[in-house]
Amino acid sequence: MTSPTALSTRQEWQRGWHIVASGHVGIGVGAGLYFYTSSLFVVPASETFGWTRGEISAGAALGLLGSLSAPLIGRLADHYGARIVAGICTIAIGLVFAALSQVTGPYWQFVVLSALLGVVAPGATALTFSRVITGWFDRAKGQALGIMAAGASIGALLFTPLIAYMLASHGIMGGYLTLAALAIGVGAPVILVFMKDRTDKDQPIVPEPMAKESDPASKRRIWSIIRSRAFVALAVSVFCTNVPTSGVLTQLEPLLLFNGVTDTAPLISLYAIVVLVGRVGIGWLFDRGDARYIAASVTLIAAAGCLMFLSGAPAWMTIAAMVFVGLMQGMEVDAIGFFVAQQFPRDSFGLLFGLLLTISLLGTALGIVGFGTLYDATQSYDLALAIAAGVMGAAFVSYLAIPKRGHADMSAQ
Repeated sequence: MTSPTALSTRQEWQRGWHIVASGHVGIGVGAGLYFYTSSLFVVPASETFGWTRGEISAGAALGLLGSLSAPLIGRLADHYGARIVAGICTIAIGLVFAALSQVTGPYWQFVVLSALLGVVAPGATALTFSRVITGWFDRAKGQALGIMAAGASIGALLFTPLIAYMLASHGIMGGYLTLAALAIGVGAPVILVFMKDRTDKDQPIVPEPMAKESDPASKRRIWSIIRSRAFVALAVSVFCTNVPTSGVLTQLEPLLLFNGVTDTAPLISLYAIVVLVGRVGIGWLFDRGDARYIAASVTLIAAAGCLMFLSGAPAWMTIAAMVFVGLMQGMEVDAIGFFVAQQFPRDSFGLLFGLLLTISLLGTALGIVGFGTLYDATQSYDLALAIAAGVMGAAFVSYLAIPKRGHADMSAQ
C-alpha cells in the first residue's frame, strides 16, 4: 500500500464536503428525524386507536432492539461498504414508516413494526455515516463528524412543523407517510448518489493498518481490542454519558416545571440549539486539542449541570444547567466516531462502533427508566440528578483513562 498524501484541512473539505453533506441529509430525514418527532404521534395514536400512552411508549421502546442489531450492521458496513448499507437501511426505514401508516388498530401491529424499525434504524445513523467520514477526514475529522451529526437537529427544526401539520390534517397516516417520503424520496437517493466509501485508489488521507488477507479482522484480534484499555475506557465513557443525558432529555419539560419555569417551549427549543452547537463546536475542538481532555471537561460541566437542576434552584441556574447538559448531549455521538477512528484499526470500525452504540443505548434505556422510576418513588428529581452527576464523574475519569495513542499502536499488540 502506498503512503497516503497528507492534506490540509481546506483540501480535506474540498474533496470530502459532499460526503459530510450526504451523511447530514441522511441522518436528518431517517431514523434521526423520527427520534425527535416520535412524541408528536403519541396523542394522535392514542385518540385513533384507543391505546394508552404507556402502551405506546412501551411499543416505541422496542426501538432499542436496534442496540442488538448495531454490531451486525456495523460488520456489514465493514465488509460491503457503509454507502450501500446506509442506503438499503434508509429505504427499509421508509418502508416501515409506510407500513405504520397502514396500521388498522391491533396493538400487535404497532409492536412488531416498532421492533422492525429498531432493527434497521442503526444502519442510517452515525454508525454508518461516521465510518465513511473518518475515512476521508483526518485534520478536520471532529468537525466533519459534528456537522454530519447535526443533521438530526436540523432535520427536526425543518420538518417538525410539516409532520405536525400532516398529523393534524391527515392523521396518523399522513404523519407516517411524510416520514416515509422523506426517507425514500430524499435520504436514500442522496446517500446512494453522493456518499462514497474510501478505497485504496482514492489515496486515503489517514494511514490505516490493513488486515492481512489471511486474517481479516480475526476473532482473536477483535477480542484483543475489546479487552484493551482503550475500548473498555471508551465503553464506560459512552455508557455513563448516556444515562444522565437521556434521563434529562426525556424529562426536560417536567424538570423545568418542577423548578418553577412555566414557559417551557422556548427553553426546549434553546436546548435543541445548544445540542446543535455542541455537535459542531466540540467536534471542532477535538481537531485542535487533546480530545480526551476536551471530552472529560464537557462531562465535568454536565455533572455540574445535573447538580444545578436540583429543586429550589433559581430560574437562571436551571437554564444554565440545561445548557451544560445539552453540550454533553451534543458531544456523545461525535465522541464515539472520533475515538474509534483514533484508537482502532479502520477495517473494524463498523463492528466496534456498533458495539459501543449498543452499550450507549443500554445507558440510554437505564437513564429513561431510572429518572422516571426515581421520580415516582420520591416525587422529586433530586435523587436521580445526584446519581446522574456521580455517573458523569465516572465518565470524566474513564475519558481520561483512554490512552494517548492511535490505531497503529493497537495493531502492533
